[in-house]
Amino acid sequence: MTGRAAAFLARLAAQTSEAARLRAGLPELDELFRDLVRAAAPPNPQFERERIIVRLPCPRELVFLLGLLSEGENEAALLLELIASVSAVDAAAPIEHMLDEAWYYLRTSIDAAWQLDDGEPSAAAALAYIFAVLCERLEALRGAIPPAGAAEEPGRVALLRSLRADLRFAR
Repeated sequence: MTGRAAAFLARLAAQTSEAARLRAGLPELDELFRDLVRAAAPPNPQFERERIIVRLPCPRELVFLLGLLSEGENEAALLLELIASVSAVDAAAPIEHMLDEAWYYLRTSIDAAWQLDDGEPSAAAALAYIFAVLCERLEALRGAIPPAGAAEEPGRVALLRSLRADLRFAR
């Protein structure tokens, strides 16, 4: 896990509820998406990258389009945004079905055989996982570390499970 991801995890863990963790973490995830867009679209003096691409309202879609976010990770991130929006309007709104879907998409994007995992879904763990993986992809884009491959999938499963355990609390 990168230093940026570890610091992010610590900030999430300091929050007292799942909703607070999403409120605190989603803006940082949004900024990470923008950092990925910056890294993937190198500066060009004839193109105003910051104004035209980086500041678009939906950087997650650009990161997905650039192939830096898998379909399952993208779906999970979208559902986490939806959960945060619904919770902001009504803190008592039922979100379990959306969380189950986000967790399903994330798990199956890591390892299709892990679909029968019976652990409780965690929005904060899903958010921390997406953030950690994208930090690694950002470093790979910047040439700091080699890109992750399929050989790392078992490690990804362990990462998501450990994040869920680290961020466990009563809802």
